[in-house]
Amino acid sequence: MQENRPACQSFNACEQATDTIARKLPGAPREEVLLTRLILHIQPYLLGYFNESLKPFDMNETTWMALLVLYSRPEQRINPSELSDALAFSRTNATRVVDDLCQRGLIQRLSCADDRRKTILMLTEAGQAFIAAAMPPQRQRMRELWQDFSVEEKGQLDSLLRKLLSKLEN
Repeated sequence: MQENRPACQSFNACEQATDTIARKLPGAPREEVLLTRLILHIQPYLLGYFNESLKPFDMNETTWMALLVLYSRPEQRINPSELSDALAFSRTNATRVVDDLCQRGLIQRLSCADDRRKTILMLTEAGQAFIAAAMPPQRQRMRELWQDFSVEEKGQLDSLLRKLLSKLEN
């Protein structure tokens, strides 16, 4: 790995542990282990970063993304399993998020006209207003996060992460 990379204090313990294990059990794929651990290590920091900007709206990033998926759909409707799939949520987690959004009046559950056993989720006017109010600070937060990356760096990272995701999906 490159030696001119930025120092990341929170990741030092992981690097040290990886090196210690490699000394005890030689032959470990150090770069691959560190890349994997780094991706996993970043996730809670990303969630914390975005959750901080959602605090004034009493919402977390997981619920926010569910709301945005619904907002992005034709007629702002989706069935619960599609929502779960779109966000890679378990059905249980999707139900919890939907329950929260329903309690807040941001979405509502409707019976499907064709099959009453099916449920459709629909964004309410209050949900649309919520998104309109919460979106500007979220966009600003996103810009701030990525401002130190060039267009080329963002493109490279996108390609590399998609390549990894493709490998994991197959």
